[in-house]
Amino acid sequence: MHEIAWLELPDQLNARDVGGLPVAGGGTTRSGVLMRCETPDLLTDEGVARLSGVYGVRHVFDLRSQGEGLPVVPWDGVTRHRMPLLGRRAGAAQDAEARGVGDISAGEVDVLGDDTDLDLADVDVRGAGRLYLGMAERGKDAFVQALRLLTADGAAPTLVHCTAGKDRTGVLVALLLAVVDTHRQAIVDDYAATRIHLREMFRRIDRIPAQPRLKPGTPAAAALRDAAPESMEAFLDAVAERYGGASEFFVKAGARPEWIERWRERFVADVA
Repeated sequence: MHEIAWLELPDQLNARDVGGLPVAGGGTTRSGVLMRCETPDLLTDEGVARLSGVYGVRHVFDLRSQGEGLPVVPWDGVTRHRMPLLGRRAGAAQDAEARGVGDISAGEVDVLGDDTDLDLADVDVRGAGRLYLGMAERGKDAFVQALRLLTADGAAPTLVHCTAGKDRTGVLVALLLAVVDTHRQAIVDDYAATRIHLREMFRRIDRIPAQPRLKPGTPAAAALRDAAPESMEAFLDAVAERYGGASEFFVKAGARPEWIERWRERFVADVA
């Protein structure tokens, strides 16, 4: 595994920069461009100040569903973009409070539609990767918006998050890495790094006021609360099989081809 560039935020366990990853043909992804984390509901004022003052974050992409987590408050010098990636499966949750869960980790998100043989209660680690493909397809408009903002004139360091920073965040970050030909193993390793602090992170998330909690009997397999390397492998395989690769996925979703080239220019640092 490559060295993880954790952000020094005492109130976050899954915050990291995805710079420094090897890219095909030489070079690495550039640090200080794209960062990822779990819900910012865990951040203290000190953590918010470090994000902007130390790490230079100027844009935040929030992939959570409407009503998921605490109300969004402004941060000085930072633009917070709400980009809901998924809806909720009406009536699938155990009670009204739990219906607010928007993460695949809860097993309550309708990312599949009706034409599927996957059972959320019995899905394995590779099946979770197939779920990710459905997530990417359903959230394609948000992903295209993200790529557009990342390649706009004056684009600034950006932080991406959902609730756990694992599924929705993991899928978007993986596609943004894959589109610049980041080594596949590095993409998988970055995704699996969430495993390191996973249990403690979920305990912290579950203590957040107004955060929907998993109830006993919620139909979610253990694989959906994991960040197994096999899940990301399966997702990348599925994208390649259905679209030919991440670039083709973005273009078919509505992105302009020149955005992909701009993203490579911005995100890849050539070897000196």
